[in-house]
Amino acid sequence: MVKDAFNAEQFYGVCEKYGITKDMVAEENMPAQNWNAIWEADFEPIIINDDIVVKAPFHSLSQTYKYEITIQPKNTFGTGHHETTQLVLGLMQAIGFIGKDVFDYGCGTGVLGFFAAQLGAQHIMAIDIDDWSADNVLENAKLNCIDNLYFEQGTLETIDLSKKYDVILANINKNILVSSFEKLVQISKSGTYMLISGFYESDLQDLIAEAKKYGFSFESHQTKNTWCAAVFGI
Repeated sequence: MVKDAFNAEQFYGVCEKYGITKDMVAEENMPAQNWNAIWEADFEPIIINDDIVVKAPFHSLSQTYKYEITIQPKNTFGTGHHETTQLVLGLMQAIGFIGKDVFDYGCGTGVLGFFAAQLGAQHIMAIDIDDWSADNVLENAKLNCIDNLYFEQGTLETIDLSKKYDVILANINKNILVSSFEKLVQISKSGTYMLISGFYESDLQDLIAEAKKYGFSFESHQTKNTWCAAVFGI
């Protein structure tokens, strides 16, 4: 925060609200720096299964990979660094995408949708409620030369539920997944695959039980550092 923009009264008012006293807060004036450049210096490409790389536009690669996804990092989830994104990207390689219609629910940067396009999907509908996502997805689509991904800002309440998809990708969180299965089944075909993540391995059985209520059958899962991703069919 710029020093001149700091409002001590408002700041300590918030602290008081949450029981934080002044002696618990340290103040320090930091010299002006290019924080973005500093962050970029520590931001490394992510390699998944030895053949997928998720990188930023400023990265130079020392070798080539079968699949290369470029993401401009901003305030949007999905740079590839989180375990859940890596897990879903890995699981997607075992699913047939050629000629398929894909629904990317809670798309963030669009990374999963872009990989679906690289795997041969013919149409990807991506949605997210995040204002940042609206701009970031379109920017990243251009960076990846993707012209068959369509973004809509909204929720399952605002999309056309009459459209059916062959693959559903949903990397969100347990509570949203549980509340979404009822509508996700409405946009599923017979034979649709649903890949979900954004939850801990300890939550898997709850999600299996909830998904089963709507006709989704559990097929497989993978974990990384207690995070989990799972594949369902219908």
